[in-house]
Amino acid sequence: MSVEPAIGENDSAGTKLLTQIVMGGVQDPFPLYDELRELDEGVHWCRELNAWFATRAADVRMMGSRAEAYSNDMATTSGANVHNADDPIERRYGETADKFLFFLDPPEHTTVRSVFRHAFTPQAIKAWRPTVERIADDLIADYDDGDEVDFMGDLAAKIPIEVIATILGVPRSDLPLFVKWTDALSLSTDPAVQGEARSIAIRTAVELIDYLDAIAIDRRQNPRDDLISLIVNTAVEDGQPLDPTVALSQAVILLAAGNDTTTNLLGNGISILIDHPDVKERLGSDSSLIPRTVEEMLRFDPPFHLDFRKATDEHTLGGRDIAAETTIFHLLAAANRDPREFPDPELFDIDRQNKRHLAFSHGIHFCVGAPLARMEAAVGFSRILSKFPGISAGSSEPRRKVTNIVARGWESRPVTLRR
Repeated sequence: MSVEPAIGENDSAGTKLLTQIVMGGVQDPFPLYDELRELDEGVHWCRELNAWFATRAADVRMMGSRAEAYSNDMATTSGANVHNADDPIERRYGETADKFLFFLDPPEHTTVRSVFRHAFTPQAIKAWRPTVERIADDLIADYDDGDEVDFMGDLAAKIPIEVIATILGVPRSDLPLFVKWTDALSLSTDPAVQGEARSIAIRTAVELIDYLDAIAIDRRQNPRDDLISLIVNTAVEDGQPLDPTVALSQAVILLAAGNDTTTNLLGNGISILIDHPDVKERLGSDSSLIPRTVEEMLRFDPPFHLDFRKATDEHTLGGRDIAAETTIFHLLAAANRDPREFPDPELFDIDRQNKRHLAFSHGIHFCVGAPLARMEAAVGFSRILSKFPGISAGSSEPRRKVTNIVARGWESRPVTLRR
């Protein structure tokens, strides 16, 4: 935001904490999340976003399960699709963002999601695994014992962007552009990013929209064995493919979210392993433990910290009176450390029995790409630890992202690669 609001004298303790969080600049938000979750009944008002925040696992899970009471048809009301409709470039962005899968309610959501039943099946994930392994091996091969690298820029960001680009069917030569476009799209859907920063993010994101639109038009005429062809050509309930704008929206969000989620998961995960050398040693001895470790990483430090819903009717939540049409943000990272659901939540425990974390949301909006993200992370950690089992912290301090309150990860994560 361009102007930092003052914390009002009469603001509640929860509102004051949320002001610190949404204004950015907080390197480690988890202590603030813990305070919010344990304060009153865990539901608090945010002045800056004109919305409620829910922080406890039971509330978040309940809202995800009740699509009739908590709508996702809220692209504009959530603040995540604010744009200047008088500007033709920003209007094009708004028309595309309005149809992102996570902004749709049934029956349109059901229709669009049916397309992805063909895309992320267990068979498809198994078929893609050799491609992910090759991409990870090729990138890791560039480094030697003792090299110090920025894990985020040199590995975490490169593996998923090449994977999702390959699966979607876009040219490998254009990969450098996708990192810039993905970062811009992520910022453009963050409700805390406003003013000039938002305008720049939107205009950059429209470059990605135009790029994928040209490919989508081609795939309608010349289908290939790739995900864009599947999205634009698969027949839905009426026997016709998705509307072109709707189809384009899904290709855009898949490329961006498919990159950002796994980039953050890899970066958060390697940071956790560096902080927990005992776990890293166990994985080096038994790679079969990696999938369960990925699940605990997703619980402990999820790649996305916020989800959102809109109340369809007046009701009470966590002792608060919620008005109809009001946005409620789900603070997933706080819910994932809720001691009511996860005993000893601050303990990173790969033997934890309860795997019901909320990193990929819950209910009908559970992330469609979750199987791919899990597989990419498992392959990435397996390949990295196989070649560099002694990977450790680098010589300079890591820095968390502080300008994006939705997609939380590391801006920089220096590491030293050790065999």
